Order: sequence, then structure tokens, then C-alpha cells
Amino acid sequence: MSRDWLLYLSDLVESAEKIERLLRGQTFESFRANEAVFDAVLFNLQIIGEAAKKLPEEATRAMPGVDWSRPARLRDLIAHHYFAVDAGIVWDVAANRIPEVRAVAGALLTSLRSKGNPPPSQ
Repeated sequence: MSRDWLLYLSDLVESAEKIERLLRGQTFESFRANEAVFDAVLFNLQIIGEAAKKLPEEATRAMPGVDWSRPARLRDLIAHHYFAVDAGIVWDVAANRIPEVRAVAGALLTSLRSKGNPPPSQ
């Protein structure tokens, strides 16, 4: 059974929102020192990367300005080369790139829903 790509887009937005909430009030030092927050951010980055892989070309074309291969590559790095994960890179992505990804993906999701595309069931 294949899953509707709108669900992946919704997953992506939800995980980006979680990352933004997790980072509220954090500095790089507090982020790096808090294993639970660090691991939660890594998990949500993996979800974003996996969801990005599942988006059809029509969806990624509708969200210009984001290189959708980058979240997918980061997901692969976290999953397969976890020993090479650099906290500074994770912080940069989470703090500086994810807000843009959330904004772009969230805008597309909102637009699709306003045009009568309700979120499909899980």
C-alpha cells in the first residue's frame, strides 16, 4: 500500500515544527549538552529527510528555493553514518535551515488544503 504524498508533506511540516519547539531557548552549548533534545532533533531530521525522499517532483517544483536532496542526504548520514554526525552541522541545519523548510512546506500544505485537498487518512 502506498501512502499519499500529502501525508509525507504533513509529516515534514510537523517534524520541522517540533524541531523549532525543541530549540526554543537553546544555545548551541545547551543543545549539544542536552542528549534528549539532541536526539529528538536528530530523529525529526530523519523524518524530514525520509519525507523529502517521498515527495513527488510536482511537489518539490512547487517549493522552489529548497534543495530537497539535502534533507535526504542528511537523513542518510544520520541513519548510516551516525558516528560521523557533527553537532555543529546539526545545530546549523536545525536552527537556520529548518525554519525555511517549514515555511515553504507549510505554505504548500496550507495552499493545497485551501483548494479542497483535505489531508488524506493515515
